[in-house]
Amino acid sequence: MRLRTPSPRSLAAFSVLVISFAVFGIQLRTLYTVPVFDSVRWGGDETWLTREFVNQAEHGSLIYPESFGEPVRTNGVLAGSMWGNALVYGVPGIIFFPRFDYVSIGRTVTALLSLVLIGSLYLICRRLGVSPLLSAASVALMVLSQGFVWASHSARYDLVTGLVLLWYCYYLSKIEKQTLWQMAIAGAAGIFTICFSPHLLTLAFGATIVFLFVHRMWKRPSTLLAWLAGVITAVVLLAIAYVIGSGEFSLFGRGGTAGIFTFVLREVPILRPFSRNVQTSNLLERFHLFQTDMPGMLLLLFAVLVMRLAYKLRQRQLRRRGTRLLVVSTQSQRFFLWCGVVCTFSWLLMEGSRPYYLFHIAPLLLIGCVIALELWNEVFASRWFGEWGALLVMIAAIALGMSHAIPSAVLGEAIARDRQAAISRFLREATIDSSRKSRILFDVAGLDRALTDTSRGVLTLDMFQPPANAEALIQKLHSNRMDYVVLRSSPVGSAFEPGRMLLPRVLVSIGEVRDSALGFFYDDGRSYDVSLIRLIDEGLDTLRLYRIQPSNCSNSDGSVVGN
Repeated sequence: MRLRTPSPRSLAAFSVLVISFAVFGIQLRTLYTVPVFDSVRWGGDETWLTREFVNQAEHGSLIYPESFGEPVRTNGVLAGSMWGNALVYGVPGIIFFPRFDYVSIGRTVTALLSLVLIGSLYLICRRLGVSPLLSAASVALMVLSQGFVWASHSARYDLVTGLVLLWYCYYLSKIEKQTLWQMAIAGAAGIFTICFSPHLLTLAFGATIVFLFVHRMWKRPSTLLAWLAGVITAVVLLAIAYVIGSGEFSLFGRGGTAGIFTFVLREVPILRPFSRNVQTSNLLERFHLFQTDMPGMLLLLFAVLVMRLAYKLRQRQLRRRGTRLLVVSTQSQRFFLWCGVVCTFSWLLMEGSRPYYLFHIAPLLLIGCVIALELWNEVFASRWFGEWGALLVMIAAIALGMSHAIPSAVLGEAIARDRQAAISRFLREATIDSSRKSRILFDVAGLDRALTDTSRGVLTLDMFQPPANAEALIQKLHSNRMDYVVLRSSPVGSAFEPGRMLLPRVLVSIGEVRDSALGFFYDDGRSYDVSLIRLIDEGLDTLRLYRIQPSNCSNSDGSVVGN
């Protein structure tokens, strides 16, 4: 039996895939250094989120362990039902902590999920009828972008959000018979997506709207009722699980002002639809986000729009001659194209413009663009600008963003080295003459390493929320019986909250500096692309260990206010 010789296109597709996965492997060399742990890009969220997922896996409630004398903050059933993340992030955290820090564990999980994402991207493209070469090129465009490096090198669930949305849309696109069981499962699946991200409340809703419209569900009462039954069942199950874990029921959470919704809703553009400044600023921020993290996607979107316009003009021209030019697309392809449009509008108007939200929509948007290129290729298969035009667009898009595909590790390695030396020394010195653990309030810089020392009570400044009033700040420090505080100062970055700016002066008045270290401790105000000499010229950070003098303003029974 003769073996069939692979075609040049198949060999090219295979080569592109191999190169893409090789680049992904090279990127993983900086998984634990670039960006730095709890980077300013997400403001300490890595340790914060992983500890919350661990707490949900252990105790059933998505809350941070310490409350600092304030009511326990809950996230509500809409944002506090991330049972999927409790499984994939929280369970490994329980198993491997404190042998490994929370951020290292979380980033390892995200790296594995990144591999699943790029594999899913190729698999779904092929199942949707996209050619092997364009499917492989879509993987290359994803991997060879700076945004993918940031998303895959973080202990956050942003990449998981895009992955779940992708498979949810694919599952809906394959439903054809519309049996009652299929409709019920589809309804439940739309609700259960929030087990991985509260952002899927709006993103998955866009795909659900497309699904209901495509199948004209309002014309089939029985299937619509089956779908609603699935939705209601999922809502009830999540509500019961939330009540069992949190001991209360609320949609948006209660017991504090730092809940997810109260913090994020202020940035949602759709809440101010008639503000020209808000909408203009939102569009400019999204454009800048694509421009810096995934510029190839901008070029791809522009090319697809131009191709669509060219197709319409050609269609009109031929219609005048009595000839029809028609794109023959499958139901699944049309469904994905509509999902790409509707979910993108949902992303634009119903989410904040934070940089790490890009990969909520990027995978779905990329597949939509590739499908459009494949349809262009089929319509103009006999013309030189058919297949080659689509490939040239993908090559240009890949080339536009590939310069930042391999991040520089100079800053990340310097910060990891300096943190390790300083934090280890500070923890050895942070002792008290008491049977209880010493309590150390930690800046975000080095928090991940400090938490692995379980012989100390390490607390995070992000959750402490220092008051902007000196008297209230001193009272809060003493009432929570803080013994030490570790703070960072930098010549290129500064605290932006009044309470944090006030904290160093207050600590000098009620304590003393026990130790300090010079080096690179955080990436605020710094660039990952500059050389070590340039970083040194900018100036070194200072990390200080403050000892707070004991006060008799703590509780008379010696108890600690807070958890």
